[in-house]
Amino acid sequence: MAKGLTKRQAEILEFVIESIRDYGRPPTIAEIGEEFGIASTNGVNDHLVALEKKGYITRSSKARGIHVTEKAAVGLYRSEVATLPLVGRIAAGQPILAEENIEGHVAVSASQAKPAAYCLRVSGDSMIEDGILDGDVIIVDQSLTPMPGDIVVALVTDEATVKRYYPHKRMVELRPANARMDSMLVRPEEVQFQGVVVGLHRTLR
Repeated sequence: MAKGLTKRQAEILEFVIESIRDYGRPPTIAEIGEEFGIASTNGVNDHLVALEKKGYITRSSKARGIHVTEKAAVGLYRSEVATLPLVGRIAAGQPILAEENIEGHVAVSASQAKPAAYCLRVSGDSMIEDGILDGDVIIVDQSLTPMPGDIVVALVTDEATVKRYYPHKRMVELRPANARMDSMLVRPEEVQFQGVVVGLHRTLR
């Protein structure tokens, strides 16, 4: 049993982790209640408050706003769930994983937690036709070399952008997945690749 947790709290924590691992999203309060036969919303909330106070989860006001902390993911369920740093900004000449760039951590499947991987929150709708929406969190692997057609995080004139990569003879095309937007055409020396997008972590509202 996880240190400092009651049997029921440990069971609920494991259920949250399994939901993230298997379905890519945390459960709602109603789903937790149904799983454990807790009829009262307040009853479920009491357990979640306890888990939050003990440092195993954080919560937002969203319906699926439960987030597993590094303490839970790494300390308790290392073989199944791990955490990746959530990067707030990417700037030229600065290591992506510099401490000042990290806003928090995101629990992901251990198989996605590569040593050079990080998470980045998407802003805008340039990739909506690839299923990447405004506010989504993408998983990015810095160790991969971009191949034609890959979705990449690229730094152009000190601005990070998420696009599909298509190299041409003298130019690099960064193509959006949105028919209303045009591709960016830049010289190779004007773009710095910050990794290839390998996954998507979405919290449903």
